[in-house]
Formats: sequence, C-alpha cells, structure tokens
Amino acid sequence: MKQQCKELVQYGIKIAQAHLVAGAGGNISVRDGSIIWMKPSGFALDEMTPGDLCGLDLATGHLVRGVNKPTSEYNMHLAIYRVRPDVGAIFHTHSPWASGVISAGIQFKPMFAEFINDLGRTGTLPYITPTTRKLAAAMANKARHCDTIFMVNHGVLAVGVNMKQAYYRCVVVEDAAKSLVAATVVGKPRFLTPAQGRELMAQEGPQHRLKMMQSG
Repeated sequence: MKQQCKELVQYGIKIAQAHLVAGAGGNISVRDGSIIWMKPSGFALDEMTPGDLCGLDLATGHLVRGVNKPTSEYNMHLAIYRVRPDVGAIFHTHSPWASGVISAGIQFKPMFAEFINDLGRTGTLPYITPTTRKLAAAMANKARHCDTIFMVNHGVLAVGVNMKQAYYRCVVVEDAAKSLVAATVVGKPRFLTPAQGRELMAQEGPQHRLKMMQSG
C-alpha cells in the first residue's frame, strides 16, 4: 500500500484525537496522480486502515482501488481537486467550536497572527444540503479563491499542498474559535485590522510558508 495511504490514515487518527470529528463524521482525501484516495463511508477516522481507503479516478469519479463505498461527500472532494491542481490534500471536519462560531451568524475574523499566516485565503459558504451535487459545485467555486472554507451549519474544509498543511489549517481554525468564544465571554474581542493583516503577510510571504509546510 502506498505511503500516502498510510499517512492519510495517520492524519485521520490525529484529527479524531484532536476532537475535530465525532463518530463517522468528517472526511479526508489525498491526491495520488490521477487517483484520489479518500475515507470510506461509515468509518470513523480513527478506525481506518490503508486497505479500507477508496481510490477514485479523478476524471470519472469511478472507484478504481479498494472495495468499500467512498464517503458520501466524494463529489465535493473531486470537484475541488479538478479546479485546484495545486491541492494535494483536502480535510473536512465537523469541529465543534469552529462549527458553532461559523454557524452563529457572526463574521469569523482573525484575532491572532496564525489565523492569517496559516489559513491562507478564507471564505464562508452559506448552508447547502450535505452530500449534494449543488454543494460540490458551490464548494469547488469557492475553493478557486479560498484555502480554508467555513461551512455554515456544517463544518470546516481545508485544502493544502500536502496533508500537513491541510491538518494545520483545521486545528488552527478550532483554536481560533475557542479563543473567540473565550474573549466574548470575558469581554469584547479585539480583531486584527486589515492593515495589521497586510503587515503580517508582508513579513512572511507565501513562498516561505510553503517551504515550512513541505519541510519536516
């Protein structure tokens, strides 16, 4: 079994241990040339083995590797890969803190540097029925210009050049949500201004962050 499949399984365990999913929720995938390996339907992220993964042909969406039924959100994953050739991995979580903040009717804005430096381009998508082709099309369109997508009443989706970057984006979003809730409980959150955000981006350009993600 390919190393990518073993690594995807390991990240599934990390996501479950970080409490970013519950039960069989969430779905993850990785690009392997023209094949997209992804979570099988009905499996919890911390109970998969490499042999359980489903390999789908990117062009046709047909199952070409494995015997299990792929995640019900397979169309969403494939649609994003098709419009983002730079994306190597997609992680979709049902993170409880982030999902709550995203679905509370407020704008999820940066309070700390990590939000800007690690999440890439962010965007929010209104609720669309899960697993539908309508959701897949809307997410693909959003992903053309966004790297971390806040899905109202649904969760978080992060793309990455590799699995490490996609995972970091998921955990940073959850951490940011906890900080926002804490700030709201004890006082009034103070968000970074657009000028402060631009200054952060100027200090640490995208190429440097990409190198950091590819190392280690």
